[in-house]
Amino acid sequence: MTDGATSPVFSILQNPSLVDYPGKLAGVFFIAGCNFRCGFCHNADLMRPCETDNLPWHQVEAICRRFRDNWVQGAVLTGGEPTLHPDLPAVVEKLRGFGFAVKLDTNGSRPRVLEKLLPLVDYVAMDIKCAPEEYGARTGFADAAALTESIRLIREHAADYEFRTTVIESWHTPETMTAIGEWVGGAKRHVLQAFVPREHLPDPAMRVLRETPADVLRALADILRRHVQCVEIRGGF
Repeated sequence: MTDGATSPVFSILQNPSLVDYPGKLAGVFFIAGCNFRCGFCHNADLMRPCETDNLPWHQVEAICRRFRDNWVQGAVLTGGEPTLHPDLPAVVEKLRGFGFAVKLDTNGSRPRVLEKLLPLVDYVAMDIKCAPEEYGARTGFADAAALTESIRLIREHAADYEFRTTVIESWHTPETMTAIGEWVGGAKRHVLQAFVPREHLPDPAMRVLRETPADVLRALADILRRHVQCVEIRGGF
């Protein structure tokens, strides 16, 4: 790769994170492009095409060296939806070359791509937005069969993983959480995280909702524990 070659990476958090990779200090690498249109997305600027204004490889490598020299242990590939980029394996290879454990964040919409990536990454986090029959209305992506296949692949083949749901109080009823639990049934870990309203959310109606209260998260976690080995709560406190 020449110094002037463009990488698949759109941007990188300037400082490493303690919250994006469980148990590791990690750099966070953003891949642009998404095939979902979630009204509550906090990274809506990454819905742009994945070839747009990406960083040159030499800049990615310089940041990786800085991270490595400052005790960073992991790298998170997030988006957007990273699996849309055809050159994502090259990013994984580059990050592993610097000695980082690699975590992949995905919406699960591309199971065949995911299947090829699973042997290359150390941790996968798949978002479960809602019950399978609600996906078309909530995200604009209605292929529940593809999502179900990704759930299966992750459960059976990922080195380590979590499923995670951002809980929106008006969406995630006890019935919805039961449906989600049955969908991922027997999974190793499922994380519930609080929805937090922001002024830049794509759907104006989402901007005025309240943050998910802790008692709502706890009640839904109790339902999910009937189906999942471990349920964790992040946020809402």
